[in-house]
Amino acid sequence: MTRWRGALLGIAIIISLLSGFVIPPDPTHAAWWNQIPAFFAFFGFCGCLLILVFAKALGRFLLQKKEDYYDAD
Repeated sequence: MTRWRGALLGIAIIISLLSGFVIPPDPTHAAWWNQIPAFFAFFGFCGCLLILVFAKALGRFLLQKKEDYYDAD
């Protein structure tokens, strides 16, 4: 990743987390998770990590073949 992209990613992360603490929750939605600051930023991050782990496990156990797959006769 270039420095420029890394800087933009860092700025986006900081803005996302700060907006979760600065912007008050909407009072019309009284769910418990709306009261936790930056909940959806952390929720999205954990969801992305879960997708990455699942995709890596899927590729490792179901899609990859050994190097001598065609010569195994």
